[in-house]
Amino acid sequence: MKRIPMGKVNDRVTELEAKYTGALEEIPDLFADGLLGPQAFEDYVEWMGMVHSLRAYREGEDFDYFTEEVLELDLKQSSKLTPRRMELLDQISKNRATSINDLAEKIGRDVKNVYNDLKTLEGLGFVSLVKEGRRLVPELLVQEVTILLW
Repeated sequence: MKRIPMGKVNDRVTELEAKYTGALEEIPDLFADGLLGPQAFEDYVEWMGMVHSLRAYREGEDFDYFTEEVLELDLKQSSKLTPRRMELLDQISKNRATSINDLAEKIGRDVKNVYNDLKTLEGLGFVSLVKEGRRLVPELLVQEVTILLW
């Protein structure tokens, strides 16, 4: 599962509302009557989830919107998911790090190696390095990783 930032959620809600000219609430009935196809219903489900997340945020909760995404990695990309990098993902999921230095200290690794591993994970779409002042803070973009071997 991948976390979608609030700005992208807002953009997608606007896009869907324009596509269906504000008639999104009517989609389930139109779909049940056979007047709309499955894509419209999928759009409706996506829109409802996003609207609920935005509403919860406005009411004071943290903003979290996740979507299921299948990421097919080729052999070269999947070889980048080393045990050390998976350990980083696990550590970030359990304890919020305030910086790359903080993360490196928590797991007892060299800062430069942790930074390089985070850059690789960022390139694969698993983490984001967010600038907070002079620090880079690693944030997970995924909530769950399932690896299927074929």
